[in-house]
Amino acid sequence: MLGVSPMAAMEPVRKLLIKFFSMERLGRALTDSLSQRWARPPGCRAMCVSPSPACVGARLRVSMRTNMQPLRAWPGGSASNHYHHCCTRTFSLSAQGRLCWSCQAAMTMDELFCPACHSLQPPDETKDYFQVLDCEKTFDVNIQELQKKYRNLQRFLHPDYFSQKSHVEREMSEKQSSLVNKAYNTLLSPLSRGIYLLSLRGITLEEGTDSVVDPQFLFEILEISEQLNDCNISSEIEDIGNFVQEKYDSLTGEVRNAFQQGDLHGAKLLLAKMKYFSNIQNQVKKKILP
Repeated sequence: MLGVSPMAAMEPVRKLLIKFFSMERLGRALTDSLSQRWARPPGCRAMCVSPSPACVGARLRVSMRTNMQPLRAWPGGSASNHYHHCCTRTFSLSAQGRLCWSCQAAMTMDELFCPACHSLQPPDETKDYFQVLDCEKTFDVNIQELQKKYRNLQRFLHPDYFSQKSHVEREMSEKQSSLVNKAYNTLLSPLSRGIYLLSLRGITLEEGTDSVVDPQFLFEILEISEQLNDCNISSEIEDIGNFVQEKYDSLTGEVRNAFQQGDLHGAKLLLAKMKYFSNIQNQVKKKILP
């Protein structure tokens, strides 16, 4: 039995997109691209409203939102079923769509690779570092999960994998990989992660933090620094390093509690103290490994 043609099935969503975006060109581009993918997925020689397993396999695409694993194939069925799944899962009628730079196919902002021509896309500059690595926007980040997502992304984005690609894709790979590296290094450290979280809320931790910490704390830091400068014995330097690390870890726990309670001012004061201990940690490393 003949099914509904893809173009006919897409007519209602075409009208809705045109109305939603108030841009006929973008509305037609989105629906035409989707209709073509229904009609002739890669490797399919015939019109397929209800695709075979081979055609369904051709629809698999890489998505960052699923840790770089292929999305589940859309289930077989009528044209209306495909219409429902495509609209709700692929495009979701969101203003966050874009066109592929290479083939002009419609795609979402979350997609790193074009689902039609598989070209790597430029970074989305509107995303924060948590979104880049697909992590929950919280201070209490799961480090193992963060490392896993970082490695998965770099398996697809590292410039080494694009050495035989076009100049454009090589440049995009460098930008994508650099952004992922920067996001990962920022979120990996409790100090930089906390400072970044504050920046997302419009709070800046200035370079000179003397004005936000109490004089007694500054006096304690001065004493530790003087002790470290006078030390030349490895065991004593390591003792100071362990003491400073304990202080740093204790402050990390306090910062976590402050963010959980929504106390951004308290988090700022604690992070300012963490910066001092972080600086001493660097001094300890230099003395141990000159």
